[in-house]
Amino acid sequence: MKQISSKKIAFYGVISALMFVFLLIETYLLTIAFGSLTPAILTLPFAVALSLFLGKKGMFVGGTIFGCCSFFLAIIISNVIFLNPLVSILPRVFIGGTAFLVYWGSSKLFKNAKSEFVKETLPCALAGVFGILTNTVCTIFMMWVFNAAAIAMVF
Repeated sequence: MKQISSKKIAFYGVISALMFVFLLIETYLLTIAFGSLTPAILTLPFAVALSLFLGKKGMFVGGTIFGCCSFFLAIIISNVIFLNPLVSILPRVFIGGTAFLVYWGSSKLFKNAKSEFVKETLPCALAGVFGILTNTVCTIFMMWVFNAAAIAMVF
């Protein structure tokens, strides 16, 4: 069995703490501005960037950390909708995989482009868009599957 270095454990601990703080900020501060429907303007880009940063081996890490932090925050503030791990964790696991695969595919597609924007920035932007869409669609779908009344309450 391969050993995990203390450097990686510390890295994941710091990333998890940052993600949890971002979730707290979104939950409490953005609720004042947007009401009960708060946008994930801090956590989703962070999860996508983390998944792209870690590459093929760690593509599911960003979304999984996001999902676990979301689940633990739901326990703390008793958010009934996200107490189910299939609603809070499972959809977010796919954020990193989708983002990484879109980045990888679009990088291959645009590798011969002359413009630096098309070659470097566009694949990252597409990865972010598809990662965020994956989270949104999968989370709303899982909320609908497990409790249609709760999703009606959210909207």
